[in-house]
Amino acid sequence: MFHRKAPLVAAIALATASPVIHAQQLEEVIVTAQKRAESLQDVPISVSAIQGDKIQDANIPNMAALADYVPNLHIADAPVNTNIYMRGVGSGNNRGFEQSVGMYIDGVYMGRGRQYRAGFVDVERIEVLRGPQGTLFGRNTVAGAVNITTASTNAGEDFNGEIAASFEENGGQIFEGYVGGSIGESVGARLAFRSRETDGYVDNVFTGDTDGAIDELSYRLTLTWAPSDVLDFNFKYSNSDYERIGAASGTSSYLTLAERTELVPNASAFASTAYAIMDTFFPDFGERAGDDFTVYKDNGFGKSEADGIGIGINPDSSDNDIDNAVLTANWDVGDVTLTSVTGYSAYTYVDGADVDWLPIQFISRDDDQDFEQWSQEIRITSPGGEFFDYVAGFYYDTSDLEFDSRVMIDTNFDGLFPEFLSLVTPGNPPPEVLPQNLLAADPSLGGLYGPNQLGRDHFYSLDSESYALFAQGTFNLSDTLRLTLGVRYTEEEKEVVSTQFLSDSISGIGVPSDSFFLAATQAASFNAYAYDYKDDRSTDALTPSAIVQWDMTDDSMLYVSFSQGFKSGGFTAADDGEPGDLVQGTFPCAPNPDFSFNIEDCYDPTNPNEDFEFDDEEVDAFEIGGKHTLLDGGMTLNWAVFYTEYSDLQTAIFKGIGFSVKNAANSEIYGIEVDTLWQATDNLRIGANFAYLDATYDDFRDGPCNAFQLDADRLCGTPNGVSFNDLSGEPTLYASDYSAAAFADYVLPITNDMEFFLSGDVNYRDEFNSAGDNDPLDVIDAYTKVNLRLGIRGDSWELMAYGRNIFDEAALQQGYDTPILAGSHSNYQDEGQVWGARLKYIF
Repeated sequence: MFHRKAPLVAAIALATASPVIHAQQLEEVIVTAQKRAESLQDVPISVSAIQGDKIQDANIPNMAALADYVPNLHIADAPVNTNIYMRGVGSGNNRGFEQSVGMYIDGVYMGRGRQYRAGFVDVERIEVLRGPQGTLFGRNTVAGAVNITTASTNAGEDFNGEIAASFEENGGQIFEGYVGGSIGESVGARLAFRSRETDGYVDNVFTGDTDGAIDELSYRLTLTWAPSDVLDFNFKYSNSDYERIGAASGTSSYLTLAERTELVPNASAFASTAYAIMDTFFPDFGERAGDDFTVYKDNGFGKSEADGIGIGINPDSSDNDIDNAVLTANWDVGDVTLTSVTGYSAYTYVDGADVDWLPIQFISRDDDQDFEQWSQEIRITSPGGEFFDYVAGFYYDTSDLEFDSRVMIDTNFDGLFPEFLSLVTPGNPPPEVLPQNLLAADPSLGGLYGPNQLGRDHFYSLDSESYALFAQGTFNLSDTLRLTLGVRYTEEEKEVVSTQFLSDSISGIGVPSDSFFLAATQAASFNAYAYDYKDDRSTDALTPSAIVQWDMTDDSMLYVSFSQGFKSGGFTAADDGEPGDLVQGTFPCAPNPDFSFNIEDCYDPTNPNEDFEFDDEEVDAFEIGGKHTLLDGGMTLNWAVFYTEYSDLQTAIFKGIGFSVKNAANSEIYGIEVDTLWQATDNLRIGANFAYLDATYDDFRDGPCNAFQLDADRLCGTPNGVSFNDLSGEPTLYASDYSAAAFADYVLPITNDMEFFLSGDVNYRDEFNSAGDNDPLDVIDAYTKVNLRLGIRGDSWELMAYGRNIFDEAALQQGYDTPILAGSHSNYQDEGQVWGARLKYIF
């Protein structure tokens, strides 16, 4: 029988050191990155493991906050979706995308970015696996995987629990805890909860409110049953209700009249009018744009919040309800273990977004989305420690995604348009005798068309079904040399329905209209059309992997690996975009005598353009790494060097008030990651990680054009344009050259049952591109966040004071073009300095 390396307690001296250095030994970290429990130091993958205690002590509320602690991982909320990128690869803001970084909660796949927004509750451990995980975790893990394990209570465990209350700046209140224990000899139960409220963290100059307020409640029920020594069941159900009021998004740069004249002389009538109204009624706006922790917008209420919502259905807000359930069964049959993981995941959300980010009533967006997924995995696992160790299984999932969205344009600007006309018209006639909106004042329409509001309603439905067979086996060729081979075969089918109709305030918003003027205006100004698309696609993929491991000593391991992965293609969920028969922004249709039009006589509304369907994304990855235990088990040093090639990279491109999709030809990514942990003394533990990343588009000649290029050539980047934006050799999105984190934990005994503790961490992220056109105005500057915690604790209690981002660093999450206002930009801001205190009781 061949056996593995000794545990982390084995001793080794640094080769470069003369004396032998003794230190307190680190606790062994157990992970399930290869579908079996193993020491982190035995796993030939670049992995960061964050324990639940760290998550709670550092007040890390969700995945977006956790990303600061993990090299080469970026997660941030955005107005439409959640940006999730690892090693410079992610999925962007298209709701038709599944993620490049797969998330698994207790073994259940979570493929939608919205599921990353759920808050942490009673987490035991989070493992971040960098690089493709196509064999054991499957499709849509081309950049990596996040493996979350929540806490459980086993049969025979004594009744126990804890409760904690935190109070912090910005009106923050957090209550969390759990209670659990045995119910009889073979049954265990655990109930955990977390409640979080804040008043927001950005000041809204226009409304006088604080935007970004959070109201969140999460809970999880866990039941375990072990009817025998060889059979056990674990059932978990969790719910998370998350509501945000307002958003930390606002205008970051605003063009002056002189700049507009020079840089965007061909701006649309909608853009020119919005700019002129802003200059007239809000002359200080340009000076305030870009102020830290400040926004200047109406949040969809128009002139006055007291009058209620202006346009759209909801004010700027987000209301999310997420359900997850999993039943896991383990049955030891002889020497092998059979495991069944049955999963259910669902969410609904209702969003309202003030997507002009201005203090005027102009553009709104509403989204109402529902998602439901069932999954089943069955696998067989060998006991380990044999010449041949293996994991193999079958996976199936089915999911349904549906959403309705509405985009509205207010051509009356909540009454500001006629007021503006009155000011600029000789003699200043009363506003009520003047044209009441931009279209009524358009001489080309001759007064024949003048609604105060325009709308487009989009319905999208995507049904997906996926099957997979997978196997991974390790040949223990000797006590020090192992060869692991893996393969996964996947089949997937998708069916989509994507329909859209146009409306206005004349026919009634939400009522389909056949107005010729409406259709021509939406096409020319917003590249928006009525359509009715139905399509389906199927794909299959074989993704192999190979790893060679060599134990240099009992405490040092080197590995080299090759893996392939794929992210399935699909259908864009963008609501703008011309049908296949038309050129972008054109409407070659003739009106009927009553100024209606017959859509079938103009174009085929069932024929989408070539951007509607996007292809599979594929990856080849090479990695060399090492895991080393040093200083008599007192230090670990892990590193990885990687090179990755992506083909048909899926990218989402912001186009005014929607997104289109392209498959970038190729991208090339390489870098290094280093992670170390040192128990310096019995009282002091120090950790650090560092990453260098070079992620570029290898060939992306038809990249999206920026606002200035589109002003000069409206068809820039299309087959009918005369210019293009070649992004070949340019950085990919969210790809910081350098990222790093460091922490120190110190404890000092005060009495036999009381100790003082002090902890601090520093998280650094280099600058990165955040917009698909690589506009330098949307490059996010480097930032450093420093967090601090100190307090005293006893056997059953803890009192802690803490600070997050204590130097009030203004860290931005994303930058993008402001819709319609060509040349201006907006951004999404992260939280600033927060001080607070927590009291915890353990029983």
